[in-house]
Amino acid sequence: MNNELINAMGDLKRAKVMELVKKEIEKGTKPLKIIEWLSQGVKIVGDLFEKKEYFLAELITGGDIFQDAFEELKPILKEDIKTKAKGKIVFGTVKGDIHDIGKNIVITILRAAGFYVEDLGVDVPAEKFIEFIKKMNADILALSALLTMAIESVKEITNLLEKENLRDKIKIIVGGSAFTKAIADKLGVAFGKDPQDAVKKCEELL
Repeated sequence: MNNELINAMGDLKRAKVMELVKKEIEKGTKPLKIIEWLSQGVKIVGDLFEKKEYFLAELITGGDIFQDAFEELKPILKEDIKTKAKGKIVFGTVKGDIHDIGKNIVITILRAAGFYVEDLGVDVPAEKFIEFIKKMNADILALSALLTMAIESVKEITNLLEKENLRDKIKIIVGGSAFTKAIADKLGVAFGKDPQDAVKKCEELL
């Protein structure tokens, strides 16, 4: 566990994060392990935002720092991700929630793993998810939410999929602090507990 890197990410120290990432690469640390630490730092950023100790500017900065670090890792990342099945994923933060750092991290890793991902953004209504599932003939619907109130939006989406006779034709995965495995099981969908787990689950769903 590289607590120094986790804390540097949480403290939004860009130069320190980049320095530590490069050191870990030189040491031969697996890129997915480095991403795991960066993701833990991003979680600190998200928690501080929820507590109103960080604001939108800090949230955006955190996403930018993660992206810079990811670019450093990208050349060696594909060697570390073993994917047999590739698919098309519709991804968005559900209606009523505007958080996107976690979503963006997962999308970045999914794309690096060889998936095609259509990012619908945040506060996405159920009808838009359905529109793109049909348009793309998607394999997986990935839903993100940090706010517990947004769980109702997931129920709305699954109900609409049933109405459109699409529920049996697409796999659904949820993630974000609004969800637990128990909640996902109750909704009848897969659960990604962190970015790395989400990528693994998407591979398994296919």
